[in-house]
Amino acid sequence: MIIHTYFATCPFYLEELLKKELEDFGATEITIAHGGAGFNGSLETAYRACLWSRIANRILFPLVSFEVSEPEDIRKAAEDFDWESHFNLTSTISVDSTLSKTKICTPDYASLSVKDGLVDRARTLTGKRPSVDPNNPDIRLHLHVTLSQAVISIDLSGEGLHKRGYRLDTVRAAVRENTAAAILMRAGWPSTELEHFVDPMCGSGTILIEAAMMAADIAPAINRRRFGFERWKNHEPEIWGKLMTEAAQRKQKGTARLTESAGGKALFFARDLDPQAITAARSNTRASAAAELYSRGLIDISMADFFTEGMPSTAKSGLLAVNPPYGERLNKNDNLLNFYARMGEVFKSSCGGWNICVLTGHKELSESIGLRSDKINTVYNGGIRCTLGHFRVFNDRPDIVRKTAVQVQPGSYPAFEDLSPGSAMMFYRLKKNAKRLKKWLKTSGVSCYRLYDADMPEYSVAVDIYPPNIVIQEYAPPMTIDPVSAASRLREAVLAVQAFLELPESQIHLKTRKRQRGSSQYVKNDTESIFSGTKERVIIEEEELKFLVDPFSYLDTGIFLDSRPIRRLIRNEADGKSFLNLFCYTGTASVHAAAGGALSTLSVDTSKTYLDWAEANMKINGFEGSTHTRVRMDCLEWLGRAVGRWNLIYLDPPTFSNSKDRDDVFDLQKDHEQLIRLTISKLSEGGLLIFCCNFRKFKMSLVLSEEFSIEEITDETIDPDFERKKSIHRCWKIKENK
Repeated sequence: MIIHTYFATCPFYLEELLKKELEDFGATEITIAHGGAGFNGSLETAYRACLWSRIANRILFPLVSFEVSEPEDIRKAAEDFDWESHFNLTSTISVDSTLSKTKICTPDYASLSVKDGLVDRARTLTGKRPSVDPNNPDIRLHLHVTLSQAVISIDLSGEGLHKRGYRLDTVRAAVRENTAAAILMRAGWPSTELEHFVDPMCGSGTILIEAAMMAADIAPAINRRRFGFERWKNHEPEIWGKLMTEAAQRKQKGTARLTESAGGKALFFARDLDPQAITAARSNTRASAAAELYSRGLIDISMADFFTEGMPSTAKSGLLAVNPPYGERLNKNDNLLNFYARMGEVFKSSCGGWNICVLTGHKELSESIGLRSDKINTVYNGGIRCTLGHFRVFNDRPDIVRKTAVQVQPGSYPAFEDLSPGSAMMFYRLKKNAKRLKKWLKTSGVSCYRLYDADMPEYSVAVDIYPPNIVIQEYAPPMTIDPVSAASRLREAVLAVQAFLELPESQIHLKTRKRQRGSSQYVKNDTESIFSGTKERVIIEEEELKFLVDPFSYLDTGIFLDSRPIRRLIRNEADGKSFLNLFCYTGTASVHAAAGGALSTLSVDTSKTYLDWAEANMKINGFEGSTHTRVRMDCLEWLGRAVGRWNLIYLDPPTFSNSKDRDDVFDLQKDHEQLIRLTISKLSEGGLLIFCCNFRKFKMSLVLSEEFSIEEITDETIDPDFERKKSIHRCWKIKENK
């Protein structure tokens, strides 16, 4: 018996499963590598791997090894090798390449170099050239380069071994066949005892079919029509024929054994809520090597909602394996964490005595099931790194519930002892902040304030108190942060706030903070107007003044809490003066100026929505009439046209703006010199400009500092609830030089 060296490829993290298979096939000298394993064995060993491996992608037979430093080395090695001893040089070919730890060329160029060398040799020997057929070639070749070492192999499997031939119809993001087999192997399937199998969200039925074939001892590739070795000159049909006969006998024996043990009842159950999925699962099962099990009634594929119907009534114990939606397969408005929590509740109520394994793209989703996992595996499904959680629901004792999946009844709030470690950590930070602010809140009379502002990087939210409502603003996470991880942490933050403030979720309003540009600065979370009467308006108090805020709809609530000291400053400076409010937002500064005794106020903004809001704020404080007016216009344009001067001006511009009322983009850093000069031109003699911005990287122009009297007063405009994040804004007093 001649022993050869081979290499089997497989998905990452399945190398140990592949090694166990190869040992069962009689392989020796098995060496695990990243994404596969090398092994020694006879030709029969390689054939057996092609026929029986449920994990391998390909079985490669190395033909030539060589040193490589440039693409020409690849072409030369391909030209010098005696391919004619392995296949007819007029055969159709395809060449795949993988390059690791080398930059000699791209994989495509490396494949082209192999093909060019092989074509040159064929022309020299036969006067003809092989044709390239990437889809259905007679011979598949594979080049692998690591550092300076290269090897060209013939692919004995041909098309990837994970393609069993039964996937006629797919729906959604189907799991690959060898990944499905790995899920089952990790779960210990099939066991020595006769057990049931259930997939409650079966999709196109891949996990179900693999489970049935494994239980019936059916070779995964028994129905494949073509292998890569069939056009190989060293192929030995007698050995292959013997293995196929053996596989047919094992299939017949396994099918008979299951049929007898089942006693006329189904052993394998597939369920899905989607009728297209059920159609696909049935079609694929009939096309698979498990078709006879289906025709004998051992496989039951039916449409059902797992959340409402639970487990099949005749399925008593065994393995439940499921590949539920994990992001790509749900609409963006679906709540994934709640979906998994609901699934966990069904597991606990309906799956006593069952082993459960759940494949998901995110660890946080697995944790949200609410069951403590016995073990966690990492599995790649295509290019997605997934988590495979294994759970056991016992009949004889209560299950231990993970605290990351707190279930809160409507109208109630979670108890501290039910919080996850992360939620508990945030709970204590909220408690610490409340204690620090308690004395200030009592003496200042402030009722609306910031309790928490991303104090811990894991929970990057701001928590604002607008009695009796709470606004949690989630700072948009970086693109590098997994969105489901971010959603899980946000949920923990919400639960911590609920538990600390003892409030139901109905009083907590979530918003995502991100840079707003142009007209998007005024976009709400829905299409209802705050002035239409369809939303309840909330009135808050600040230093005995009333303001209309909207915790429900807008990205901003209508008042900037951090600007509270600036509004206080404006009120103290306003007595007997004319007041101009540029980029006025909802006019809160104008209300304070009027309350401070301003003779007149003028509020300018480009947004009709905010000007209407500003008018409403003035009215509820009793400031109406011709002395308190508003202008809708781009502020820069207005400054260029306006006639008149004001004693006190408040200028709080956006960092950027490309609103529809401007032909160009306003950039605060670039344009602030022009803006401040224009604004100061509207100051009366001895007047004061209060300039504020929230651009953390802003640098005041040195030229302006020479032209005008500029005093930064940022530290004086930070109240205790924003002391931890003093960069929330910056503020200056600006006057003309005398």
